[in-house]
Amino acid sequence: MPTKDKSRDPVEQMLKSKNILERMDAVEILQRRGDKEKILELIYSESWHLRQKAQEALISFGESIIEMVRPLLNEKFWYVRSAAINILGEVGDTESFSKIKTFLKEKNETVRNNAALALIKLLKKDDKLKEQLDKDERILTENILKNLKEFELLEVLRTE
Repeated sequence: MPTKDKSRDPVEQMLKSKNILERMDAVEILQRRGDKEKILELIYSESWHLRQKAQEALISFGESIIEMVRPLLNEKFWYVRSAAINILGEVGDTESFSKIKTFLKEKNETVRNNAALALIKLLKKDDKLKEQLDKDERILTENILKNLKEFELLEVLRTE
């Protein structure tokens, strides 16, 4: 079976372009093709804009990307971990709740912020997860939300 020459694929060429808009268009094409693997690779891009676009594309696939994204929680690059946390929070991966809450103590602020926001999204999906937050984790999450001025999200942490 002949292998497809990736160098001839116009999308591959678009992804190598210096023009960020062209690279963003390439992500949209990959999304329409359903090429989750290629989009996932873009989470490693040094371009914040491209990583953001890749995250949005992966989120659009819903829960079907969970197994692909979970391993990224263990990556060495903070921006990859941060993206994974964001994606898993958005698609509602409640099984990753325990792992995500460990990032509340991460040294990188962006990772901590995304962890707090993801936890809130997961708590909205399953209120019973509150039982898994200890007092320190609850306080950390509250403080992060206050720093982000996400005061309305504090309600999610309230216990009856």
